[in-house]
This record gives sequence, structure tokens and C-alpha cells, in this order.
Amino acid sequence: MPRVEGVVVPLITPFTADLKVDYDAFEWHVKRLVESGVNGLFPNSTTGEFVHVTFDEALRLVKTAVNVAPSGIMVLPGVSSLRTEDSVRMAKEFINVGADGVVVLPPFFYRSSDEVMYRHFSAVARSVDVPVIIYNNPLNTGVVVPVSIYVRLAKEFSNVSAAKVTFADFSYLVELIREVKSVRKDFSVLTGLDYMLLPTLFAGGDGVVPGLGNIMPEPYVSLIRAFESKDWGLTEKFNNVILNLSRLYWMSGQGVESPAVIKAVLEAMGTPVKRFVREPLRPLSDDEMRDAIKIVDEVRRELG
Repeated sequence: MPRVEGVVVPLITPFTADLKVDYDAFEWHVKRLVESGVNGLFPNSTTGEFVHVTFDEALRLVKTAVNVAPSGIMVLPGVSSLRTEDSVRMAKEFINVGADGVVVLPPFFYRSSDEVMYRHFSAVARSVDVPVIIYNNPLNTGVVVPVSIYVRLAKEFSNVSAAKVTFADFSYLVELIREVKSVRKDFSVLTGLDYMLLPTLFAGGDGVVPGLGNIMPEPYVSLIRAFESKDWGLTEKFNNVILNLSRLYWMSGQGVESPAVIKAVLEAMGTPVKRFVREPLRPLSDDEMRDAIKIVDEVRRELG
């Protein structure tokens, strides 16, 4: 079973002015990321506003990514839902159209007990014979996936093979890497926080799922290559670039969410992706777009 590692970009979902999914812009965007050297693509993601996308829209997005991505670049759609049967249905449907694996959050309305969480993940794992990535994002779900659940699933299901951890508690990440790899050396742990990539690699992790990789995937790809070749000068350079780019996340304090920031920057860069997001999110104003693109321009100068 292929390993999930390196740079897996959680894809934005472009919309037109009337808030229909812009599949042409999405296809263009996927092609651009493929050319940048990323390892995987994550449609129907948090960054892709999955909670505002219908099943039929998600299915077409997955089909588009599968059709564009060459062999060797994994397509790993999200199958998160409040209902286990919906997660299982999505997993089966997405694999039937060619997806290489699936990403799943814990149930996030009724605050799950460990056993409920385990049953939810197990049902998805049993339903498909591809990698299943267990996604821990307590900021959005209000639920922390215990390290013990990862270990239990890793022992019982060979296809539960990776974790995406969007959690700023570094001690949790270190414990997860240590404990899960003690029972499964092939188990991958990826951070979902762009600015945590280098610490994750030093702790023994395997990669990153960077929202800002939609804007500029190359620094993430280059950092991992530099780290693996032990070129510490380049590693430091690309880490600094990522830390600078991550300032875009702090715009959330102004009442905008990261999908809106990312799409606004892509519009300002002249790509086919426009700033539109579905309510209750709001798009960036022109002034906010100018603030965001200033950060990107600084990063471009830093890269030379």
C-alpha cells in the first residue's frame, strides 16, 4: 500500500460569482500544483470548504483531480460527515472513481466518546482497501483524537496508515509520532499546520498538508528535499519563507477564514481562481486583498 508523505495540498474549491463550483478553474489549479512537484492532492478538504459543498459537487471535484493527476501523485479526498454511513458512502464512491485514499475527521457535533470515534473510523477503514488518513483538527471539531485511538487503529487496520494533525500542541505530535511508529514503522504523520513542517520533520514526521500550498507549493517541496539531503542552509531558508507566508493565517483575526484569504490571493496573482466563498464565510475586500498580496510579494522577494 502506497505511503502518504511529503506535501499533500488541501485543495481550495473555486466558485463563480453566482457561487457555482468553477470546475475549469479547479482543473487549472490542480494542473499547476501537479507541475510544482507535490506528492498528493486533498479535494473536499477544510480549505476546500467541504461543509459548503454537496456530495455531487464533491464527486465531480474528485473525478477532476483524478483525471488530471498523473500516476504517483495521490488523490486523497475528504469523506468527513456527521453520519458514519455518509462517510462510508463517500469513501466507496470516491474510490470507485479513482481516488487513492481518503481523509476522515471524527464525528464533530455530538462530542464523541473514544469508542464512538473508534467505531466511526473503523467503519470507514473496513469499507475500502486504500489508505485511510485520520484527521485531527480540534480547533474546528472541538474533539481531540487521542493518541491511543491512532495506535489501536494502526494495529487493527493495515489501511489506516496516516495521520493529519492540525493541532498546535507539539507535545501531542511528538507523542503520536513516538507511539504510533512503535507499532507501525510505516505509519505516516503529517502536520496540517504549515509553520510546523520543520519541527515535524525533526520529530520524525513525514510531511505537511499546507493550506498555503495552494498559493505557493514550491517552498514546502523544496524544504523537504533540502531536509532529506541535509542541506541545512536551504532548509533554514525555506523554513523562513514558510514562516513569513504563514502570516496570511493571522488575517483570520480580521473576521475572514483561510479559504477566503487563499482564494483572494490567487485572484490577486492573476489566476483563474476568484475570491468567492459560500456563506457564512465572506470574501476579502479590496483593501484586505492588498494587505494579503503584500505578504506574498515579500515572500517572493525573499525567494529571489
